[in-house]
Amino acid sequence: MKFKKAVALGLSATMGLGMLAGCGSDGKTESTAAPTALQPSTVDTAEEVTLKVSLWDYSKTQYYKTMIDGFMKKYPNVKVEVTEFDADNYEDVVTTQLSGKSDLDVVFMKGLPGLSALIEQGHVLALDDLLAADETWDAKAYSGLVEATQVDGKTYCVPFRKDNNLIFYNKRIFDEAGVKYPEDGMTMEEYYELAKQVTSGEGSNKVYGHFTHTWSSNVYMYARRIKEFNQMDTSTYDALKPYYEVMVKMQDEGVAMDFGTAKASSAHYRDVFQHEQAAMIQIGTWQINNLLEEEKLTTEDKITFDWGVCALPNDKGEGNTTAVGGVTPVAVGAYGKNPQWAWKFVQYVCGEEGAKVLAATGIVPGYNSPAVLDIFDGFAKDYEHCPEGLSKYLDLEEYVVEQPMVKNGKAASKAFDDQHSAIMTGSVGIDEGIELLKSKVQEQLDVK
Repeated sequence: MKFKKAVALGLSATMGLGMLAGCGSDGKTESTAAPTALQPSTVDTAEEVTLKVSLWDYSKTQYYKTMIDGFMKKYPNVKVEVTEFDADNYEDVVTTQLSGKSDLDVVFMKGLPGLSALIEQGHVLALDDLLAADETWDAKAYSGLVEATQVDGKTYCVPFRKDNNLIFYNKRIFDEAGVKYPEDGMTMEEYYELAKQVTSGEGSNKVYGHFTHTWSSNVYMYARRIKEFNQMDTSTYDALKPYYEVMVKMQDEGVAMDFGTAKASSAHYRDVFQHEQAAMIQIGTWQINNLLEEEKLTTEDKITFDWGVCALPNDKGEGNTTAVGGVTPVAVGAYGKNPQWAWKFVQYVCGEEGAKVLAATGIVPGYNSPAVLDIFDGFAKDYEHCPEGLSKYLDLEEYVVEQPMVKNGKAASKAFDDQHSAIMTGSVGIDEGIELLKSKVQEQLDVK
């Protein structure tokens, strides 16, 4: 297997944040200099250290515990103390904690918009001086995402996880309908026709050809993958029109569950796919983990059908050339008491040791290596229903970040989500909705 080292970056994910104003803990605007840089230094392995780490869903997620136990076994002088915050409000709570100068050493964030707010306010440390002195550091192992998440040319995080959004499909539904499987390089119209062919039934027996989850990314990812669209650049928003047209047409014709029903019933892509209510869904590669876990169940929810994946269709019919998805970044807190040990921890969980733990669960790590890819390809032997060759969709030369880091990115993303709902429910037409997307998002991007 060839491991691709050379990386070509997509749309620039970096815009100036370093000189922007941030918010103090009292909510007032204050002038902030660039965050303090983490300088290279040795660590004392005889010193007793308590390392404070912030996470969400720690109590529910075994791989966190496995990694932390592995780190403490490697460095027995270090005790890792996890602070678990509520998943739904995690980023807001962490921002509030750090605004109060909380001494968190290591900060996991859910995505880049949340991290950009921490960088603006000086709550995390720049890592570049340390990285330059670290002979073991290899940015190429992160598929271009280190460069894509820099701000003003500075590095504030290391990718812990990454995802590639794909089409997951149920082979049994296609086989029973006598319809060919989805494939790389489909146009949106070809995808629509395929979904229509495998739509069947009525009422509780309805099988949709496609299920659109209610996140706005379940529409814009198609355009984002081929770099037609950038959520933080409203001049690109017209590229969304053909994608909204197909998604709205599918729900109007009953080929996909309509957005209002999905929202009102809290329909979840995992349940819809698992219970064979849809032949295809568009979702991130964390779904691999879901399907592997469900195959191991001994209850009636056990997966009993073969599944496959293919690259997202698009209006150009571009094949499996690029990946698109979110990044889970890890940063070093600016007010922690153990910054050097914090870096050791980040190295461990975001390096090959942590990557192997993640990959073994079906979660795609930020770090890429032949060993990681081999783990994913090995699932086809260990799981009856898993397809062969998953690494084909992970070892790509270009990963495009879902949402570039910009000032006010989190607020801009929220404005986009609100207007997306209006388009999908038919409250506004597609053309009018896209114009409103432009204006509402730009309002947030322009806030000083």
